Amino acid sequence: MNSEQLQRRRFLTCSLSTIFALRATQAFPADTIAEKQKFYELRTFYLSDETCQKRLSDYLEHALLPALKRITGSPTGVFQNINMQEDRCLTLVIPFSSLQDFGEWNERLIADITFQQAAKDYFTQTAAAPASQRMESQLLKGLSGSPVLELSNGETPHLFELRTYESPNLKLARLTVEMFNEGRLDELMREAGLAPVFFGETLIGNQLPNLTYLLSAQNEVEHEKHWRSFRSDPRWEQVRQMKKYQSTISEIRSRFLIPMSYSEIR
Repeated sequence: MNSEQLQRRRFLTCSLSTIFALRATQAFPADTIAEKQKFYELRTFYLSDETCQKRLSDYLEHALLPALKRITGSPTGVFQNINMQEDRCLTLVIPFSSLQDFGEWNERLIADITFQQAAKDYFTQTAAAPASQRMESQLLKGLSGSPVLELSNGETPHLFELRTYESPNLKLARLTVEMFNEGRLDELMREAGLAPVFFGETLIGNQLPNLTYLLSAQNEVEHEKHWRSFRSDPRWEQVRQMKKYQSTISEIRSRFLIPMSYSEIR
């Protein structure tokens, strides 16, 4: 290793140490983070055909989303898979300010007369002709390093990528969360143009334990360019090579989504 390479390595090591130190000393106080930290419910509806998709979509657009706006005051995202022929489903991203809000929203829906009226046709479905084959739900807690929802900028419609990092056990899952928080991966992704919308640790759901996050872009070409920029960032490489973060992730799952015309996250 020549002197120039050695100097560069020392610089990167010092830079990484500075990043972690700043994260520890300049982060919001714990009580402030707890106050800001969002929770997210991800609901995925699996559909048998276009008729079911239209019935569900009408219900979401005209009944559920307006009611959620009244209840939570936050934007709700509704997305379809980029290839609905292979995997026909709609995914909702519903932000909540607290676990209490999450726990109470079904009761508030039942008490919402406007919602009940708007959802009347949808509620006439029977077991013989359901609007969806099944519905899966997972509850996420926003990471302390990026506790709130960020709406994407630029022209619409956007392309979104929903990524899930599964870990073999809880200890390794906590290290993955630490890597994102202390390594400021949210900031590195923003700088690379990946435009993250949220990061969350899954509290309840399938394939636990895992960390799930949502990225956005104008199109697939731009998105891949942003990923190349992130992966070539020496700060990411330094974090990735840290021994304690080796082998913490057992599987990475990814889905590409596009927002429905009425989605409030787009």
